[in-house]
Amino acid sequence: MPTTEPSEILSPDFLVRLERLAVVARKALRGVGRGERRSKRHGGSVEFADYRGYAPGDDTRQIDWYAYARLEELYLKLFVEEQDLTLHLLLDQSASMGVGEPTKLAYARCVAVALAYIALAGGDRVTVCVVRDAAPARAFRGRGRSALARLLTALARDPAASGKTSLSAAVAGFLARRPSPGTVVLCSDLLDPSGHRPPLDRLLAAGHEVHLLHVLTPEELAPRPGADAELVDSETGRAVSIALTQRAVRRYRRAFAAWHADIVAFCRRRGVGYVLARTDVPFEDLVLSALRRADWIR
Repeated sequence: MPTTEPSEILSPDFLVRLERLAVVARKALRGVGRGERRSKRHGGSVEFADYRGYAPGDDTRQIDWYAYARLEELYLKLFVEEQDLTLHLLLDQSASMGVGEPTKLAYARCVAVALAYIALAGGDRVTVCVVRDAAPARAFRGRGRSALARLLTALARDPAASGKTSLSAAVAGFLARRPSPGTVVLCSDLLDPSGHRPPLDRLLAAGHEVHLLHVLTPEELAPRPGADAELVDSETGRAVSIALTQRAVRRYRRAFAAWHADIVAFCRRRGVGYVLARTDVPFEDLVLSALRRADWIR
């Protein structure tokens, strides 16, 4: 059954399975509040972590007087601090995402909502920004399981894919709001003349852990020879007449393979999590299998 919108396919059983998972944060990210996630920062919880020497101005309540009695040196007890993670979802809603059955946008929304619910159920904060016409619009911000209905309502307000996009400008606008450092998942087909490297590099430079959900249709991945056709750019309206001969398809596949290999290699070098999301793969399988194999969730 084709994937449509999240509110139509998120079954209670699937939500229960999502609640058993958690978003993985490989980097030590500074959260915005106390939560359920272990941090490498030292705070005031009851779980002991380590000692360090006392320095003037330190909280004397943390001095270990038993250690002083044995060693005649002042040491502070350090404890594990628990913090929440912020999951930022950047959802490309430009016109090129409206292609396919299901559309790339509908598929990306389903995966984004599943990731959001995993984070919400785990007590983490979630923001969703819609990327279109360069300036990103924040569609949702929330925390807790009960925020799921509000997230679905927010995404349903503007369901259509339209307009052009510049991922570089969109990321610049996102970072201009000084978002809390966290995990950023960019959901896009990357069909942007400005390229994928500048926006991903800017997110990394800002201290975020970055994942790329690369959403493509089967036809984009492996077109088949056929009759002559007129291809229309969904964002500019420019039309090109082509003959879909075997030779033309082979050239396309070589060019696509080189483009895709460059993206994957870049992500590997820069430590960006990469998952190819084919819209003909049931989105539940992508979430429960591919995202777990990629260690985005566990």
